[in-house]
Amino acid sequence: ASAATIDEYEEIAIEGLKAYVDALNPYEFQDLIAALLRGMGYYTPFVAPKGKDGGLDIIAYRDPLGTISPRIQVQIKHRESAAAVQEIRQLMGLLQKDGDVGIFISTGGFTTDAKMTARTSYVHVELIDFDRFINLWQEFYDKLPDEDKNKLPLPPIYFLGK
Repeated sequence: ASAATIDEYEEIAIEGLKAYVDALNPYEFQDLIAALLRGMGYYTPFVAPKGKDGGLDIIAYRDPLGTISPRIQVQIKHRESAAAVQEIRQLMGLLQKDGDVGIFISTGGFTTDAKMTARTSYVHVELIDFDRFINLWQEFYDKLPDEDKNKLPLPPIYFLGK
């Protein structure tokens, strides 16, 4: 049997990560997103409790008091279906202040109309699909505190580089 290539191992690892994240309930996934934002240097004073959240799942700031823009309003959809344009517009409607940025995270991806709407919007709406979430988690993993790392642990594996 031939040895698997590093690319093949990477693919297997990504599939494992996706399966793990898929199995999380929406609140566990929301906590994962809040952890990622903290690893990126943001403060997360609001993470929606279970129940009605008024359309926002997380509010994140660059400083503890939210005085420095951007102020980030996060909407999360953890499901298989793609986020539709109406959902993007709903988030856009919540961006009331100058310097507000919307982040829409959808593990099911986005419809073409949703992507176009976000791209051409007068307010900044950043779309994060499953692949981009995994890439960001890997990129900022080292900056996470251990408690947050444990939400989606990534132990390092070393290969001989030739």
